[in-house]
Amino acid sequence: MDKIWVTLITGFLGSGKTTLLNTLLEHPDMSQAAVIVNEFGEIGIDYDLVESSNENIIQLANGCLCCTVKSDLIDTFRDLYIQRNAGTIPFFDRVVIETTGIADPAPVLQIILTNPMILNHYALDGVVTTVDTINGISSLDRFPECVKQAAIADRLIITKVDLTEEDEQIETLKERLRILNPAAPIIATTTKDVDPSDLFGTGLFDPTTKNVDFENWLQTDAYENQASSELAASTMAEPDEEALAYYKEHGHTPEEATHAHDPSIKSFVMVRENPIALNTLSMFLEGLSKEAGPDLLRVKGIVNVAERPDQPAVIQGAQMIFHSLDWLDGWPSDDRRTRIVFITRNIDQAYIEDTYELIERVAERTAVAAGGGG
Repeated sequence: MDKIWVTLITGFLGSGKTTLLNTLLEHPDMSQAAVIVNEFGEIGIDYDLVESSNENIIQLANGCLCCTVKSDLIDTFRDLYIQRNAGTIPFFDRVVIETTGIADPAPVLQIILTNPMILNHYALDGVVTTVDTINGISSLDRFPECVKQAAIADRLIITKVDLTEEDEQIETLKERLRILNPAAPIIATTTKDVDPSDLFGTGLFDPTTKNVDFENWLQTDAYENQASSELAASTMAEPDEEALAYYKEHGHTPEEATHAHDPSIKSFVMVRENPIALNTLSMFLEGLSKEAGPDLLRVKGIVNVAERPDQPAVIQGAQMIFHSLDWLDGWPSDDRRTRIVFITRNIDQAYIEDTYELIERVAERTAVAAGGGG
């Protein structure tokens, strides 16, 4: 797969995204990367600039490129690709996007997954979310944006572990994050010890071998203990007075604040043993987009489509937008079950399963009626 890998780094205000990125820029493995930062970022890239290609794209001392989003992210992707091919900027084989601390990463994901120009030349590696040791629990309690950023991550990085001597504090944060996102590997690190490998290689394809890695991408085994995780979440402590004050100030009820420890974020995997008809799959995804789109934070999976049993279909979505199906050349193992991971808000697994079964029955009746009428 000869595309340019894209990694999205997100995390709440003060979680250490920019510090982490500045450290990574000193690593030789980043010398062929392009970094896209939002102009409203809390801290700019702190690095010696040696050359300016234009007002938006600069070359850093290690050879890495840095560009600022001043208009449209799509334009930035296009300009980078055109100038890369023209040789007016150094070659790069990876793009890292740093979002602002209060950003919703879903719109960025939608652009990467659905824009035709970007799809032709780039491919999503994954979403990496930073959460800092000191303020992580408080931020998860108080800010829905922080919860969402952690929930949709493919990898979670706990930062600033050197600022506390209490291992229990780190373990408590890890457990909280596992409840929100049971499948994402969690790396606790100091800034000086961070490595590019902590960020990369979370996608469907192994960036080194270019082989498909379904198991690493979906992490379906992590959902086996989801019920116990939800039970643990429901028994967590009440929020502090500061959290209650924040929720009241922003128009929420005390009851909503009380349940901040038990967020409405759900994550689970839908498994189907039998192949799924293409029409059923299309109706299912379309129906979910219309009825529950804003609350489908992220969807990703592989599908055994009845009409093309030897070519698994890959689906990815963020909220109301679904990427068109990608067809792979073959199954990497004997396991040909459909497996779709859902990360949702205010939607449980029963709703998804019931919706699928209803649409499957409707699609079957439609197909029979169409056949009889022919």
